[in-house]
Amino acid sequence: MFFLMDPKEPATMGSWTRATCKCCTSSAVQPLVALELIENINMETKQWLMSRIQAEKTVGGAELMVHPGEDDDGNMLLVSASQHVLLRTAEVLGLYKLYKDGSMVSFSYRDRRNFQNSVNVNEFLTLAERQFIILRALENIKAVDEKYIPGYPTKALYPGEVIFNRLQKIKILHTFYPLHDEEMLNELGTRWYSHRNLTLQPIDSIYRYFGGSVAMYFSFLEFFTCSLMPMAIFGTIVVSLSMDTIDKCILFSVFNIIWSTVVMELWKRHSFVLSYTWGTMQMNSQFEEPRVDYKGPMGKNPITHRYQPYYPAWKRKMKIWLVSVPILCLFLAFSLYGMFIFFRAEAWVKAFHSENSCWACALYLPSILHTLYVTGMNVLYKTVAKVLTEWENHRLESSFQNHLTIKVLVFRFVNCFAALFYISFYLQDLELLRKKLASLLVLTQIISQFIETLVPYLYKTVNGNRTHLKKATMENAPEIDKIKSQGQMTSFPGMFDEYMELFVQFSYVSLFSCIYPLTAILIVVNNITEIRMDALKLCHLFRKPFISAAANIGVWQTAFEMIGFLSVITNCLLISISPQVEEYCAENNITSKDALIWTVGVEHALLAIKIILAFVIPDIPQWVKLRIDRVEYQSLQALKHKLAEADKGHSRETEEKEIWSGEITQSDSTESSLQTSNRQLKLL
Repeated sequence: MFFLMDPKEPATMGSWTRATCKCCTSSAVQPLVALELIENINMETKQWLMSRIQAEKTVGGAELMVHPGEDDDGNMLLVSASQHVLLRTAEVLGLYKLYKDGSMVSFSYRDRRNFQNSVNVNEFLTLAERQFIILRALENIKAVDEKYIPGYPTKALYPGEVIFNRLQKIKILHTFYPLHDEEMLNELGTRWYSHRNLTLQPIDSIYRYFGGSVAMYFSFLEFFTCSLMPMAIFGTIVVSLSMDTIDKCILFSVFNIIWSTVVMELWKRHSFVLSYTWGTMQMNSQFEEPRVDYKGPMGKNPITHRYQPYYPAWKRKMKIWLVSVPILCLFLAFSLYGMFIFFRAEAWVKAFHSENSCWACALYLPSILHTLYVTGMNVLYKTVAKVLTEWENHRLESSFQNHLTIKVLVFRFVNCFAALFYISFYLQDLELLRKKLASLLVLTQIISQFIETLVPYLYKTVNGNRTHLKKATMENAPEIDKIKSQGQMTSFPGMFDEYMELFVQFSYVSLFSCIYPLTAILIVVNNITEIRMDALKLCHLFRKPFISAAANIGVWQTAFEMIGFLSVITNCLLISISPQVEEYCAENNITSKDALIWTVGVEHALLAIKIILAFVIPDIPQWVKLRIDRVEYQSLQALKHKLAEADKGHSRETEEKEIWSGEITQSDSTESSLQTSNRQLKLL
């Protein structure tokens, strides 16, 4: 999708503004990002915003190219960028790109000719990277001399305020989104969700189109699903073996512990390879701007010296400890109360069935109802957690996401697994545990597939999406109508729920699959469908999301590893309370105290094996480490050479001035040169 621009004609309203660099002027421009302003936007405001977007950075602008949309009076703005602006901003953001010697190096604009494919910016920078660069440029537009927003004299601006965030906060900027490339999207869909391969995906193509965070999730989903294959096969074999139940549990538990350790260590290595290949491993950290919804009195940032909202940290901590934590505890109490109601219903149904010996399917009714209750509580608390985290008024988006993740993660773990732990270690009813696991796995996955796939589709249908109604005529529709149809899609909710689902699956497999070895098989079947459904809704049901750099899966890596350690304790305790072990202890006069000592000893031995495995398997592949070390060595040598040259040039300049002024003799000059050489040697 390209909009034509005649390079010979001056830029006017209704056409693209000119690129700041004349050599970047072309006959066609690809719009990358769309901005939708409020309906009936004041034209003075629209023209002012266009001027700020295209203005030079020295006066607080973004040096981008902007188009007024379908006409001068509309509420759309299309934004693009010239090649030089894209490359210069890539250097500022610290993007790592492929150098001529095959290594990944931080991009340098002055040295751009030595980077592979740097001549063709569309090949050198992915579509997701170009759109992310434009987003960062828009977020860096600052108020300079403006006291208020033109056309809205009541909307005041302070010096240095981020105009983009301000327009969002006061609802003048309705929405903004990166634009799809239909040709690339169709090609990606053919290779992704339409492909016959059940698990393998075009990860690099996903990265180029959707960005690092999306590609990292789908890579982890693929890796986790493939890693479940050995667990599923081994579980089937263990179930079919003619062995004692206790022997099966011990065999499967040991395999489970080794599996969980090896899988997470191998994923860590794989994520390093991905981040190195994509150039996101060593991206320069930037000072984050305050969130759009961050509130507080104005103050000067002691680091950047910019005027920004300020909110005292002690007030935020008071909100967290006096409001958010008690509300979390209240929801945990509701969750535990629902669990005890479930056990009462379970006992009543068992008693009723023993007396009437009919309706065998009714035995599963309490588990089904409790699973629905657990799912409903998960959805309700996540909504409450978002409201609480927003109310806590976190300054940075990263801080907001971390606090939200911790809240939901703690509740979700207790809500999903409290009943299983209670059945396992208090009731010690392994048959009930198997039944509860089966109902959780099957019913939860069905509900999850419904929520993730059918609900967005039904939402789109009920709201009368115009794109769907005009599908037959959209081929010949104006380009601006196609762009507007993308804005009517549901905004992408992010990967939080997807990671949480995988976390719960990993917990089921690691903690309790020794009692129900078919757990892995059920999860594999679910995830094969999950890959296709997630890909389909990402491509067609949601707006295209902006890229966010991802070197790994972040805090989720720690969460998965903690479950791996907890699985050692859980598996050992489950074996120790099995009827076969209790019978063996009774026959051999082994007291419960001695059995507990043996359990703790075996648990410590397995923990030691797990730690040794994690230590033996290096986090970074050797070839990646060598390339990183080589780049760091070359950078250090270049820095030393530059400092030595600067020191040498400064010494020569000083000596010449002293010689011409007659303050020193030629011999003194020679001695000074020797001293300079000694300083250089010390520096090296």
